[in-house]
Amino acid sequence: MNEHYLQLARKRADTDWAPYLQPEDFGYDFREWVSPYTKSAHKVGGTALILQDWASADGLAGGINPVIQQHGRIPTLLTNKRLDEVLRRVLKCGIADVYVTNAFPFIKPGGMSANIPLRDMLRAIREFTVRELELAQPSRVIALGSLTHRALSRAGIDALHVPHPAARGMTIDSYTETWRSALGA
Repeated sequence: MNEHYLQLARKRADTDWAPYLQPEDFGYDFREWVSPYTKSAHKVGGTALILQDWASADGLAGGINPVIQQHGRIPTLLTNKRLDEVLRRVLKCGIADVYVTNAFPFIKPGGMSANIPLRDMLRAIREFTVRELELAQPSRVIALGSLTHRALSRAGIDALHVPHPAARGMTIDSYTETWRSALGA
């Protein structure tokens, strides 16, 4: 990544925003990434996917996972498996062929289902995601989940809306059809 991106990543790592934490507070080293997820998905231009948030304090409490440190994500999680599959089915590409980040790059307290207030999502998007997208120069932005889409829209970012990959009640086939419909594919 270029120097402008690295400056933004350092800004994220240096931000103290209680009650939220940093991946580095849990022993990870992602100081060169705004969102750890981007480590394995940072192709500039093309499609950018914006997920809601990366991790929770409860989820990271068990110690460093070398897979997470290497990839910035756990490829075997349902969310990631579904995202990989829909990319193959709809866009005919893999995760390394797109740009993926999280609208909220901090670690939220509690479990993975814990809520993040819209005002905090919007602040994070304005401080990080807007600049990150300027640097990534995507031709299209896809927001995964309603909160992400609502916050991106309020920040002035035009994004297609698809359900979050872990949306309940959706099969991979229905999720794929939702993407095809949203993208006009």
